[in-house]
Amino acid sequence: MNLHYSPNKLAKLIKLALVAPLVLTPLSTFAQEAASDSETELNKEAIELIEVTSRYRKETLNKIPISVTTFDSKDIEKAGLQNINDIATSAVGMSMEKTFGRQSDIPVIRGVSWIPGFGSQKASYFIDGVYFGGSIQSLPLDLVERVEIVKGPQSAQYGRRTFSGAINFISRKPTDELTGYVNLTLGQYGNRKIAAGASSKINDMVAFRASISADNYDGDWVNTKEDGPEVGGEKTKSGMFGLYITPTSDTDIALNYIYNENDDEAQPFGSQGAEFNNCFLDTRPYYCGEALRNQPISIGGGGFLDNEDYGLRTTSEHFSFNLKHHFEFGTVSVISGWNSYDGETGLDQTYHGDEESFSFGYFAGGPFLTPADAWYTLDESGSEEYSHEVRFNSSAFDDRLYWSVGAYVWHSERDPSAVDNFSEELDNTAFMAMATYEFTDTFRLSAEVRRSSDEVTTEAYDTLIQNEGFSDISNEFDSTTTRFIGEYDVNDDTLVYLTRSEGNSPGSFNTSTQLPADLVVVDEEDMVMYEVGVKSTMADGKFYVSAAAYTMDWTKQQLTDSYDEVEGPPVSYTSNAGSTEINGIEIQARWLINEEFNLDFGISRTDAKFTELFDSNHCRFYAPGGASSFCVGDNLREFGSVKGNTPPQVPKNEMTLALNYSTTIKDDMELFGRMDFSYDSSRYAHVHNLIETGSRKLVNLKAGVQLEDWRITAWMNNATDDDTPTYVFRYVDVQSFAYGSRAFPIAPSRGREVGVTASYKF
Repeated sequence: MNLHYSPNKLAKLIKLALVAPLVLTPLSTFAQEAASDSETELNKEAIELIEVTSRYRKETLNKIPISVTTFDSKDIEKAGLQNINDIATSAVGMSMEKTFGRQSDIPVIRGVSWIPGFGSQKASYFIDGVYFGGSIQSLPLDLVERVEIVKGPQSAQYGRRTFSGAINFISRKPTDELTGYVNLTLGQYGNRKIAAGASSKINDMVAFRASISADNYDGDWVNTKEDGPEVGGEKTKSGMFGLYITPTSDTDIALNYIYNENDDEAQPFGSQGAEFNNCFLDTRPYYCGEALRNQPISIGGGGFLDNEDYGLRTTSEHFSFNLKHHFEFGTVSVISGWNSYDGETGLDQTYHGDEESFSFGYFAGGPFLTPADAWYTLDESGSEEYSHEVRFNSSAFDDRLYWSVGAYVWHSERDPSAVDNFSEELDNTAFMAMATYEFTDTFRLSAEVRRSSDEVTTEAYDTLIQNEGFSDISNEFDSTTTRFIGEYDVNDDTLVYLTRSEGNSPGSFNTSTQLPADLVVVDEEDMVMYEVGVKSTMADGKFYVSAAAYTMDWTKQQLTDSYDEVEGPPVSYTSNAGSTEINGIEIQARWLINEEFNLDFGISRTDAKFTELFDSNHCRFYAPGGASSFCVGDNLREFGSVKGNTPPQVPKNEMTLALNYSTTIKDDMELFGRMDFSYDSSRYAHVHNLIETGSRKLVNLKAGVQLEDWRITAWMNNATDDDTPTYVFRYVDVQSFAYGSRAFPIAPSRGREVGVTASYKF
C-alpha cells in the first residue's frame, strides 16, 4: 500500500480542484439560457439517469462518486453499436483497437496502455460480475442491458487487472410476458448478421432468456500475394441461455451460459518497408511522421502454411452463477464463474509475404538468405479459469453506515500459445472490505481495502530457481490496495467528490525458453490516482454534465522489449523499465434540446509522459556508431532516455458527439435520424514517439422509421472514408543484415460501408 503524499501532489490536486468549476460554469450558463429560450415549447421529460451497480450497489449515474461512462440498451440500439470497439469509439477517456485480429484487445483507459501478451492487462472485462480474461470483441451486444466503463484504478473494488479501470457487461433480464426479437443486417462487403431471442416467465419461480446470432463480414481488402490467403473476413456464431429463479421473495438466482465461435481470415497488415525510413539515416534508420496509408497487403505464400491455416479460429464458453439472499440484517451475494478458450492462429510473421529471411549461418560461411519457414507459425492455445466471490453487506446507525466484507478466489490454467513458451497456472486469493458513512445529509466518506495474493506456477519459474543467484526468487506477489472517497452534495442536483485510489498489476515471469535467466522475472506495477469530479443536472432536468480531473503516478511500468540473440524472429519479453505520470480531464454531457433533438457530447485530454525510461533501441538513434553502439551503462543513460515521451497507443485528445432526431408523424409511426462524430488524436507506435498513426475522424449516419413492432434503419459507417490506420507497430525487415533494418506493419481501417438493419419485436 502506497501512502506517500508530497507538497507537489497537494499543489497538483488543488489545481485539479479548480478545473471542474471553471469548466462547468459556462456549461451551466449555456444550459440555463437554452432552457429559458425553450420555455414556450411543449414540456419534455427530464433526462433519464441510468441506474448503475459499479460499486456493487444500486446508484444513479449522477450520484455515484466515481467516473463512469454508461451505455444502456436504448443507447446501443440508437447508435447501432455492435461490439466493444464501437463502445470505445463512442466513449471519451477510453480507446480500443484490434491489434492482431479478434484475439488481442487493448482497452486503453486514461492513457494506460500495454502490448497484448507482454505484461498484465491494465483494464479488464466483467460479465455480470465475473472476471473474463480474454478478448471480448465478438460478444454480441444484443445480449446486454448495460455497459459500464469505470475509469481509474479499481483494484480495491474489483481486484485483478483493473489497474486503469473495469468494463462491466450487465446482461438483460427476462420479462414477465413472452417477448422476443429478430434482427437482420445487410451491408456492403458481405456484412450480414441475424440475431433472434426470446424471454418469458415459465412459472412464478422461474424465467428464462435465450438468444442466438450469426455474423459475417467478408472484408474490403485484397491480398496482393500470389496464391496467398484471403484477408480480413470474420465469422461469428453465438448463443446464450439464462435461467432466473426466485425460490422465495428474499432470494434471487441467475444462471447464464454464453457460447461464442469465431472463424476469421488472416488479419490484414500493410507493410511499410525499411526503404521508406527517413530519419536517423546515419545511425539506425527509422521512420518519422505519420505512417504511410494504403500500403499493399502481401500475406502468406511460399507453401509454408496452407491457406486455410491462416487467421484465427476460436471457441469460448462462459458460465456464471449469481445468488443474492436478503436477511433482515443484511444481504449475502455469491458470484461464481467459469470461462474456457481454445484457439488456433496461423500467422505470416514477416507481414510482407517474404519467402526468405536472413540466416545467422551467414557468419559461418553460409548463404545470406534461407527459407523463412521459422516466420510462418501455426499455434494452438487454450485457457480455462474459474472464480468464486462472496460478499456480505449491511447498514447501521439508521442507514448512515453502509458496509460490506468479502472474499475472492480465482484460478487460471493457460496452455502455451507458441512452441517455445511454457504453460502457466495462476492463482489469486483476496479479502476485501468497504464502508461508507454519512456524517451529514450532504457529506459522506467511503473507504475500501483489498488484500490480494497471486501465485504463478510455471516451468519458467521452476527453471529460473535452478540458477545460482535466483534460487530465493518467490513466485508469490502480495499487495494491499485502497480507495478513499469524499463526496458532498452542493444541492439536490449537484455532487462534488474527491478520490484517492491505488492500482496494482500482478507480477509474472516471461515464459519464452530462449530468454536468459536475468530477463525472466516481471515485477508488479503500482499506480496512485487522485481525482476531483462534479456531476450536475440543470435546466429542469434537461441538461446533465459530468466532469473529472485526475493525476496518476505509474511506477515499475511493464513494457515490451526484444531479445534478438536468437536464430529466427527476435523474442519479445516484458520488463519493468519505466515510470509514467498521467494528468487528464474528461467532460461528458447530455442535453435535451427540444422535443425532437437531443445531444450527447464528450471530450477528454490525456497528458501521459514517461518520467523515467531508458531504451537501448532509442539509444542507438543518438549514440555515436548507431546500431553498433554498446548501449548499456553510462552510454544508455546519456543517449537512451525517453523521458517526456508519450506511451504508445495513447491518444492525447478525444471527442465524441451524437445528435439524435425523432418525430412522431402519427400514433404508430416515428421517424428518426442520428449523426455520430468521434475524434481521436494521433497515437505513437512505440516509446520513441517517431512513427504515428495520425488523427482519426469518424462520421456515422443513421436514419429510419419506427413502427409499432418494426424498426428499419439505413446506415452509413465511416461516411468520410477515413483511412487512418488503427494500429502500427515497430518490427524488423526480415531480409536485412542480422534483422538490423526497421519495418512497420500497419493495420488498415475499415472504409466507408452502407447497409440496412431491420428489427422486429413482439
